[in-house]
Amino acid sequence: MEMPKEYKGREQAFVKHTILSTYIARLFMIIGQREVVINYVDCFAGPWGDESEDLRTTSIGISIAQMESCVEGLQEIFGRQVKFRALYIEKNSKAYSRLLAFVEKYHSPSIELKCKQGDYSELIKEIVEWCDGHFTFFFIDPKGWNQISAKTLSPLLQMGKSEFLINLMYDFANRAASIKNHKNDMIELLGEAPNLEGQDPAERQYTFLTMYRERLKEYHRGWTSYVRIERPGQDRLLYFLVYLTRHPIGIHKFKEEAEKLEKVQRTTHIETKLRKQFEKSSNLDIFNSTEIQISNTDNHSNLYAAKNFLIDALSDGPLLIDNECWARFLEISDFFPSELQKAMKELFDEEIVQNLDENVRKRRTKIIKPDWPNKSERWALVKTNKSNGRQGPN
Repeated sequence: MEMPKEYKGREQAFVKHTILSTYIARLFMIIGQREVVINYVDCFAGPWGDESEDLRTTSIGISIAQMESCVEGLQEIFGRQVKFRALYIEKNSKAYSRLLAFVEKYHSPSIELKCKQGDYSELIKEIVEWCDGHFTFFFIDPKGWNQISAKTLSPLLQMGKSEFLINLMYDFANRAASIKNHKNDMIELLGEAPNLEGQDPAERQYTFLTMYRERLKEYHRGWTSYVRIERPGQDRLLYFLVYLTRHPIGIHKFKEEAEKLEKVQRTTHIETKLRKQFEKSSNLDIFNSTEIQISNTDNHSNLYAAKNFLIDALSDGPLLIDNECWARFLEISDFFPSELQKAMKELFDEEIVQNLDENVRKRRTKIIKPDWPNKSERWALVKTNKSNGRQGPN
């Protein structure tokens, strides 16, 4: 996927907007098969960083483009006429003036746009009323880190038909966590002040993210996942995009898109390093520079870890891997669906696990089929029976 020139200097926005675009396109096509109205709410709409008239590289332009595409797709493929409604909220006066001018010019019989100026946290009651009980996707992308506490979001999190993509600005929040003056802010965000003393960067990230996700689930009562967004051109975590859904299949769909995003992010990472090296010296042989080498994910280590994860999950006996079980695997681990599938395939080929309900020997890439077709299957470890030398299920 080629990065538009408008994203130069804000490559992280390109990565973020890629997951937003690809996921809501898929989500709206699924939800549109059963809902007649779909809402989209952007709580920090901007626009920022794009001076084009169509705002195509902003979350505003991206959301409208996907709604337009899905209106057409739902009609052509499923014969469904779905009404899309979008609410864009922006506090900054200058940005709001531009947003308002854009919204007032837009006209579509199937897409209704509305914008409001103000702090979204002070407009939550109005937002809930505007949603009117319809399915709503919330995109919450603040510039800071202390405006997205679960307590603040609670009226939205408690809405029945809703999904969320929330930007947790970890890079800034991590620095604030060590400052005494921000202790109350941390308690507001995470439920309690995190104890990060002595933790290495990976451990700090895990602690911080886990506390935030668990705090959200106290109000949302659903499933959560996330993607990491690194600062392009650097090996440094910038923020987490935290996803919430009430349907287990939502986790599977989101992590499929997140896996594709890894490739986009790696390419963007390399392109940014190349550009920076070229800007330093046009005579530099950038293609031989050791500074631009990007280490790929250690696939072997990931596969080994995924296999151990599945063995541990099956250690207590046969397990029905239905949609909820599969979602739980994806929620509590950092593995993508394809990694768990490959790991289970290898375990099966090595005769370490077996499927108790179906002959799965001919399955190649998706050996696990939760609720497919409308019937989940039981998996178990294969153990040697020491008394007679035979193998059987645990």
